[in-house]
Amino acid sequence: MLPLCSALHITVNELLTGTRISENDYQQKAEENIMNLMTENEENKRNMTLSVICGIITIIAVVSLVVIAAYIAMPTIVRVVLIIAAVATAAVGIGAASVLEAKAGYYECPHCKALFIPTVKQFVKGYHTITKRRFVCPECGKVGMCRKRIVR
Repeated sequence: MLPLCSALHITVNELLTGTRISENDYQQKAEENIMNLMTENEENKRNMTLSVICGIITIIAVVSLVVIAAYIAMPTIVRVVLIIAAVATAAVGIGAASVLEAKAGYYECPHCKALFIPTVKQFVKGYHTITKRRFVCPECGKVGMCRKRIVR
């Protein structure tokens, strides 16, 4: 951002706010920008925590339903209903965890180091490891394993 700001002859705070800032308002705008960034980072951390909790609860619920269906004597129709409930619970839990994680933070392109937020569709379709997902960078257009960043 610094090279862009120097080329445009503006400050970083003016770039972030999108307006020219007078000397009198500079300190106030700088504090507002810092507070907005801190609030955004806290929200990202909260969404990531909720995503992990949702994933853990989903795993426990699905495993419990499958174990109950497998080891307790019951009529076949009840067993089928429990397995269908396990599949539905898995789908809803994974979907909720994915939406929360997609909203939590940014991904960093390995090529140009740009930070971006993928759409939920891109998030779900991109295969992943624990800390990275395969995305097309909106800045450079290259495909790569992008790393998760909670804060800017």
